[in-house]
Amino acid sequence: MPQNKVSLISMLKLFSIFFYIAIFTVGGGVAMLPVLERIMVEKKKYIEEKEFLEYFSLTQILPGSLMCHMAVFMGYRMTNFIGALISAIAITIPPLTVITLIAMFYGKFIEFELVRRFMLGILAGVVGEVSGIILNMFKRTKFDTFKISLFLFSFFLMFILHVNPIYVVIIGALSGIFFKQGGLKCCS
Repeated sequence: MPQNKVSLISMLKLFSIFFYIAIFTVGGGVAMLPVLERIMVEKKKYIEEKEFLEYFSLTQILPGSLMCHMAVFMGYRMTNFIGALISAIAITIPPLTVITLIAMFYGKFIEFELVRRFMLGILAGVVGEVSGIILNMFKRTKFDTFKISLFLFSFFLMFILHVNPIYVVIIGALSGIFFKQGGLKCCS
């Protein structure tokens, strides 16, 4: 799906991809990433893996929903503004519907032991899924002295000094700007 001509078919493809991901992935944005990557990079080959990781990095510093940002970036990349809008709507409809239904009936259902066990099972699955994502990203990262130093410094700030993660992200971003040569290739 090149970025030149916007067609109804390309809009439907984008909508169906993000709607599918939002419906069939449990656990939020980070849990949706491997599914999104599998579809957009490996299966459909709409974008390269490096570009996918650059988008993911950008979404980490933006406030708001990770997957909504990923949908907007990829939708814009595929078919400009209308693609960004369609993708954002598609990724938002299923969770908004589910959250509304849960809010309406949560008090009644959480009392059931089966529902509590179900929620604990989902939590355990999501923890495993997120751990897998982190491990994959760690494997794909080409480490150099700068990245290792920044990783260790960030870990020290967050888990030893208990610095707010927002400040750690800002420090990381500023460190990348001032101390590391090169930049994002997808934006140049």
